[in-house]
Amino acid sequence: MTLASISAVVLGLAALAPPAYRAYHNARFGYRIDYPADLRAQPEAENGDGRRFVSADGQTVLTAYASYNALDGGLAADRRIARQSWQEKHATLTLDQLTRTGYVLSGQVKGTIFYEKTVLKSNTLTTFLWEYPAARKAAMDAVIQHTIQTLQPSVVGQN
Repeated sequence: MTLASISAVVLGLAALAPPAYRAYHNARFGYRIDYPADLRAQPEAENGDGRRFVSADGQTVLTAYASYNALDGGLAADRRIARQSWQEKHATLTLDQLTRTGYVLSGQVKGTIFYEKTVLKSNTLTTFLWEYPAARKAAMDAVIQHTIQTLQPSVVGQN
């Protein structure tokens, strides 16, 4: 085996290795979410509700934020507004699911996949949104699953 072929194998194995993660903890709303360590954390939003994490090439973005559940109609109304926002962007929805504790919307807009999950807890909505090129779907499936499993929603409204 040549040095070039060994290098190719090592690079191939590195590509299969799961990414390292960091945790983001939001001080205002008290939620926590893991994000891949190779994403760059952007400045926190002025109102302190969350922040974005962006890949070096700018094509993969995780947005995490929370808000109070203040809409008439509650969770269903928030889901309706989110779905309408994606439809206005001409998204093709492939997943539109209301769960016991929140909702999930996923689909594509112009070759970009999005996966949005919102959880209602203690009258606070905690949301994360992944956006990434469709070509990265295979790699992102495990990353999104990790995000789902490690999200700790806001506890601000708890007594």
